[in-house]
Amino acid sequence: MDRALAEVCRREPAYASCFPINPPDTTKMVFAYHQHPLFSKFCLETLEQALIEGLAYLLKSWTKVEQPDTGDDPLTRFLCDSVMDAFCADQGLLPLQPNHDFSGEIEEVFAQEYTRRHTRAGLCYYVRNKGTAPLLLINATGAPAVIWQSFLGDSSHDYKIIVPWRRGSDLFRGGLQQHVDIKTEAADLGSILESELLEQTAVLAWCNGARVAIDLANSRAHQVSALVLIGPMLKGIQGVAPSPSGFERDLQPLLDAVTKEASLAPYLSKTIAQQQQSPDWSRLAKAPISRAGALFGLPAKDHAWATTVSLTEPRSFTNIARRVASDENYPMNQALAKLTPRTMVIQGSHDQIVSNRLVSCAMKQICTNSIVSVLLSGGGHYIHDLQYHYFRLLLTEFLGNHRPPPSTARFLVEELSRVRDN
Repeated sequence: MDRALAEVCRREPAYASCFPINPPDTTKMVFAYHQHPLFSKFCLETLEQALIEGLAYLLKSWTKVEQPDTGDDPLTRFLCDSVMDAFCADQGLLPLQPNHDFSGEIEEVFAQEYTRRHTRAGLCYYVRNKGTAPLLLINATGAPAVIWQSFLGDSSHDYKIIVPWRRGSDLFRGGLQQHVDIKTEAADLGSILESELLEQTAVLAWCNGARVAIDLANSRAHQVSALVLIGPMLKGIQGVAPSPSGFERDLQPLLDAVTKEASLAPYLSKTIAQQQQSPDWSRLAKAPISRAGALFGLPAKDHAWATTVSLTEPRSFTNIARRVASDENYPMNQALAKLTPRTMVIQGSHDQIVSNRLVSCAMKQICTNSIVSVLLSGGGHYIHDLQYHYFRLLLTEFLGNHRPPPSTARFLVEELSRVRDN
């Protein structure tokens, strides 16, 4: 439950002191939870007591607690779902555990917990000193490693994480100083797998890193055992109806402008840098549904710089524009059709950066292998950071236990099956 509070406070530290919370009708909610397979073994009284006690704990952090409300407040539902998942963890039904945060800077994590290595061609990468289960991490293009600090610095898991220093980017500062296409990056990563003599490796990719992961899985099918894609950005798939996110729709004209006239990059990157990173909360003060949606879509405030750094420096912005155009010319429809490894896709219910709908439609329409889909309520584009305890659970179930994770109060798990003609 402390993690649930942290999800709110890391996004907007003042949120709990600025906006009221309305306690729900617990009896009504408990009836709904009791229909869920995870909670059906418990009597209604036990569930209601757990919900009441958990909410009482969470509401201590709220300055304003108003009268019970029968309205639909997503934030209240988020808190209740978090309480019920915490109850199941306490009962031993969910392996939700607190992580062991590394208290230092991200550079210290690599200096103390990882070894720097090189391929024969001179490509640099880091390998975690601990762990036995190989896992290649593919970050979003131009994003610094700090956005993965919880996972990279967690001493309690058994993943032998491999972190490439990708061509054209800085692992710690981020940004994209050289345009590199998907095929070239996948070849680079393949050479790292060869250098480590790895035969069975899980691949974990975020955002547009998913494109590289899919190409790598096809070109190295004998080495890639499983794929985990978080908030994959797959915009521009031939044969799949466009369904851009708000972020993609707003950014595309700027990318097009820079592609046509590179001299615009300093002005446009400066414009992006000057945009407010927090919503206009005063405008949303009396709109709890919209306000909660805006909150859930935010990154952690301490990592907000890392999510935009590739767009706020002129040269990097120009290369990002080239990369986006190159990515959308890549035959992703063919790549998805050839995909064979076990694959899990993790999406946030309030992801404002990528289109969940497009990804789901594309995989249902094209993929022939089994795709496990996980939708996390109250999540945005940064699940591996803000919801790290859930992220760890999903990895453990899918990669460690070789099975789909169970649905809980906060995440829905289903299989995306290709729709076949009769």
